[in-house]
Amino acid sequence: MHNPLMGTARMGQIVLTALLSSSCFASVPSGPLSPIQSRHHSKHFELTLTWQTHAPDGFAREMILTNGQFPGPLLEMDEGDEVVVVVHNKMPFNTTLHFHGIEQHLTPWSDGVPGVTQRQIQPSRSFTYKWTATNYGSYWYHAHHRGQLDDGMYGPILIHPKKQLLSPFGLIAKGDQKTLWAIEKAAANPKQVLLSDFRHFTSEEVQELTVASNLELPCYDSVLINGKGNVDCWSAEKLASLVRPDQAFLLQAANVTSMTAKGCLPLKVLTTVLSPGAPTNVSGIPPELFDVCTPTTGSKEIITIEKKSCEKVKWVALDLVATFGLLTATFSIDETPMYVYAVDGEYIEPQLVQAISLTNGDRFSVLVRLTTLGDYTMRVASTAAIQFLAAHGTLSVKSPDTKNSPPTSPRESIPYINDGGDPLSPNVTFFNQTVQKPFPPEPIPQKADKTYKLHLRLVGPGWAVNETPFPLSEDNNMGQPTLFQPPLAGIDNKNLTITTENGTWVDLVFITATIPMPAHPIHKHGNKMRMIGFGGGDFKWDSVDEAIKDVPENFNLVDPPKRDGFATPQAVTGPTWMAVRYQVTNPGAWLLHCHIQSHFLLGMSMVIRDGVDAWPVVPGEYLAMA
Repeated sequence: MHNPLMGTARMGQIVLTALLSSSCFASVPSGPLSPIQSRHHSKHFELTLTWQTHAPDGFAREMILTNGQFPGPLLEMDEGDEVVVVVHNKMPFNTTLHFHGIEQHLTPWSDGVPGVTQRQIQPSRSFTYKWTATNYGSYWYHAHHRGQLDDGMYGPILIHPKKQLLSPFGLIAKGDQKTLWAIEKAAANPKQVLLSDFRHFTSEEVQELTVASNLELPCYDSVLINGKGNVDCWSAEKLASLVRPDQAFLLQAANVTSMTAKGCLPLKVLTTVLSPGAPTNVSGIPPELFDVCTPTTGSKEIITIEKKSCEKVKWVALDLVATFGLLTATFSIDETPMYVYAVDGEYIEPQLVQAISLTNGDRFSVLVRLTTLGDYTMRVASTAAIQFLAAHGTLSVKSPDTKNSPPTSPRESIPYINDGGDPLSPNVTFFNQTVQKPFPPEPIPQKADKTYKLHLRLVGPGWAVNETPFPLSEDNNMGQPTLFQPPLAGIDNKNLTITTENGTWVDLVFITATIPMPAHPIHKHGNKMRMIGFGGGDFKWDSVDEAIKDVPENFNLVDPPKRDGFATPQAVTGPTWMAVRYQVTNPGAWLLHCHIQSHFLLGMSMVIRDGVDAWPVVPGEYLAMA
């Protein structure tokens, strides 16, 4: 879905490396190859956070480095491992670390949300997170203090599945044993591809400008692939050629004619259309934030995929991780279809696609089938209406015999999408979440035990679930994190928190209450959800059960998609709604929030106290840990 609230960065090249064995299928096993044996270990990681000058896209500014690098290092482990992550805060300000998508089963105190599951990690202090890798697949870690994700504090997580886990690779191989072996070998060693947006202002600078202007300021400078890129400024003609109907609607409503030189919606759209009636002061906003585009040389990374002459087909697995602070984007590889085999870490029935729409926090695991040597352009293009941004990288397939040859210019491969993220042909197939099916199938009950209707709205310059923006203080609740307090069973403050009982099934219905409104990528900590329905207009029913009687075509209770985050339908001219269902199996205090950084910082969050009748006892070491 396109985001109606969301210049260009042309990315440095990235070429993903896969090393082959010395022979081509010389010793293909007679049965399927499992990528991981059943073994449980204790995995210990040390992450040191520093505040240093770095230039991911050629523009130097202070940002967060993790172990001296950006993005942070890969945390790699096996399903079932006991994990210890020690965070050393060498920065001049507080922080916390969240493991996105990790359910933290029976360890809610390691979820990393200040004021909810822990106190802040103060400067010169350390904090130890302990949890079990009960999930498998692709995840990521990132800061959960203020806007520090925009300052670069994030990195990938890879959890290899157990040996006995049933995989969907046979549906791709279709009975060919050599193909199955090659696919399993590739999937056992996926290449991490982190997609992110980057701005030349620190998160604290943006926060100060937001407070001074009383206005959300969603405009970035570049898109990065694995932390590398550059700023590329587009012509007014190119920007005009890419304007979509949702953007045209907003421009017309503000009585302006074009996007800014950075490809952003002009400030007038924000003040008159998206924040109508709110007192704003734009006099102190630097022109570089919205209007001025300055190109940079940036950095380029080239890593080679080797395809031996005896290999007819080379299979490569990629874990796409959307670490965006703001954007929704389309990802595509020219002339190279992708088999999507896992979403948000879990297997699905594979879909063969040419393009994937990603929003904040998404992970897509894909397999690509390479048969020809040469360079193929990887494209990442913003589809958020607030701004045009794009990045280009290179997937280079070479023969080992020519790896020492002088580099050649990338060949002109034929794209599936343009720099606005739109398909260039009606034949381009996008990943379709509405037909995403878990593999193997997972039944759900036909009726929930409890329903909560949650209205998403603008409140002044801020965002809210229901009526009240969630307060992001140093520690909410008078210095005592929510998890550390006895729950008040049966008492709900639906503006800030709701409660559930252990073992029950809960429906959350998200309803747009302010028009126009972007798609909100809603992420729930603690467990995954099923997206059971969505539609346009008001949600006039008291429960999903009632709604199904009137509009059964809007629901799927047979095999709905399962994820830890879903984007609500955008609402440009009228309200929309989305219904998700989850089972309470992990008691504790869990954050539910929009993953767009500015929306989160301006209050679009609430706490769900899951399983108040089985509330966990926080270990003494965490009660005392600061």
